[in-house]
Amino acid sequence: MSRNKTEIGEIRYNPAEQCFEALVTFHGTTGTRRIPASFRAPLEAEFDAISKGLLQAAMARINRPDQMKSRLEKLPAPAPQPQPSGFDWQALLHGSRAA
Repeated sequence: MSRNKTEIGEIRYNPAEQCFEALVTFHGTTGTRRIPASFRAPLEAEFDAISKGLLQAAMARINRPDQMKSRLEKLPAPAPQPQPSGFDWQALLHGSRAA
């Protein structure tokens, strides 16, 4: 079972809108998604309430097709390259194969 990680970026207060704003990043098995979120609350609101509100706002928007978001897909891991044996290293260093 895989565990996804979520991060809430720098939280700012927007006094014109009377809300807190942040970029919420979801790290999953398919890649990373960043969603802008806002949570309406007074400036003196508790941090736990603010962070929960921002997280819920981002989760509500994550699958909306009209939502602005940034997505970084994970690339498949490159296939491991076989390493030459000690004998092959000698051939590379000396320019010829020893018998």
